[in-house]
Amino acid sequence: MKKDRHNNLIRFGSLEISELMALSVIGELKKVEEFLQGQATSDISLLSNNNCQLSSICNHKGQVLADFIVYKINEEFKIIINKNLKDTFINELKPFAQFSSIEFKAGTEKIIGNISDQKDSSGVYNFNDEYQLKIELKPDTYVLKNEITAEEWAVANKFQGILFLDKEDIEKYRPLEINFDKLRVSFDKGCYRGQEIVARMKYLGIDRRKFCTFIAKNVFKGSSDIKILGKIVKIGNKKVFNAIVKKDLISQILKLHDLEEVI
Repeated sequence: MKKDRHNNLIRFGSLEISELMALSVIGELKKVEEFLQGQATSDISLLSNNNCQLSSICNHKGQVLADFIVYKINEEFKIIINKNLKDTFINELKPFAQFSSIEFKAGTEKIIGNISDQKDSSGVYNFNDEYQLKIELKPDTYVLKNEITAEEWAVANKFQGILFLDKEDIEKYRPLEINFDKLRVSFDKGCYRGQEIVARMKYLGIDRRKFCTFIAKNVFKGSSDIKILGKIVKIGNKKVFNAIVKKDLISQILKLHDLEEVI
């Protein structure tokens, strides 16, 4: 059964996302934009100042190496990335960055995540009809107001189909398997590493599986017919998770495991 998108599990507020950090991409602004445009799966040219964009990089086989948020702020590009993926990102791009005199510098800012129903484009990286998700970069002295939990933040992202990867996920998935094709990939821009394979999978429609977000009861333990992506988040008396399932088995899986699919 298709349920309300947030199922009363969304709460507005902010938190510090301790697993994320900011990498400044240092160089001439135009060269930095061109460099990122040639490496990232998203269309960097569409970013205006003080705006964010979900993105990723792939290897030549079209497998995702790292995911991140690109933030263009004060006429500078910053990469908001999981600390566990920082070295992979830098090591993969550094050889190409040197040709454009571009460097990466780790920042010390706090990464603040915010869930809100207010219409404010600054720092917003995704939204739906009910709420928007945004990040802010704050100094160490910043004090949170209306603090939410890490579980509430994770659920808000999962309900919008957003999966954040960790170190164990490197080269494990292609964008179409994990909903990156809808949120982190542009099929209208020029080439990036792995682009040919990613595009071929998209236009041939060869994947018989579907990326889903499920709400389960606390007793749910997992199943061999559900490939869970990332962590299962326990919130209230529910469990929320992203997963890959066979398209022709979705109805059966929902009934068998008493799941609700978030649409």
